[in-house]
Amino acid sequence: MSLAERTALITGASSGIGRGIARELAAAGANIVVADIRESPKQGEYYQTDVHVPTADLVEQEFGVDATFVETNVKNESDIELAVQTAVEEFGGLDVLVNNVGTQVLGGTQEITAEDWHHVVDVNLTSYFLAAKYAIPHLVESEHGRIVNISSVNAYMGGGGPPYSATKAGIVNLTRDLALEVAEAGVTVNAVLPGVVKTPMQDQNDEQTRQRQAEKTPLPRVGDPEDVGKVVRFFASEEAEWVTGAELLVDGGYSIGGY
Repeated sequence: MSLAERTALITGASSGIGRGIARELAAAGANIVVADIRESPKQGEYYQTDVHVPTADLVEQEFGVDATFVETNVKNESDIELAVQTAVEEFGGLDVLVNNVGTQVLGGTQEITAEDWHHVVDVNLTSYFLAAKYAIPHLVESEHGRIVNISSVNAYMGGGGPPYSATKAGIVNLTRDLALEVAEAGVTVNAVLPGVVKTPMQDQNDEQTRQRQAEKTPLPRVGDPEDVGKVVRFFASEEAEWVTGAELLVDGGYSIGGY
């Protein structure tokens, strides 16, 4: 599944799942554009030992690809546009867009404010639309245009908080709609739905919650970011050229185990 001489833009790639995706695509030979609000990875109990190394530097060192970081607040449309422009200007085009950035506010309707709601929707869903909007013209020009959207098992089940679960479900149907829009141009659009993965986001849960999540995963471990990255790598590859509008659970069976 070689991605040599291709360029991938990944939102939220400084930490967590986005970082794992960057490593997997770089391992396949892709040049990487890291679009994130911070260059240094988040500190977290569940993160890797190389936490202090920025993702762009890490993939250059590990895999010998070219990579760059673009400071991107995905709540700002102009930042998203700049990230796409940077990919095109520095690498001559854009072949793969991975919408990965995400956030979560825990609590029910009585705890979450309207401001919380809009924040999660802006980050988790609106940014995906905007990134696609600016990337699609360049993906159409590519011979291998791909969009991969990172959703969650919470697209199909509750428990993530109202705005989180709503946006993750929205990502799935946005994926289908985008797939119809660009199919004639040969661009594919697919979604990946991770389960419980070792990322800094897990630090907001207490140890009892994390233990319960692990126990409800039939395959007996919590996922690594690279587990998700491997599936993204498939969707970005030649092998998936006739797959579009699909969503794939990458959750160790969590969604069938019954939370």
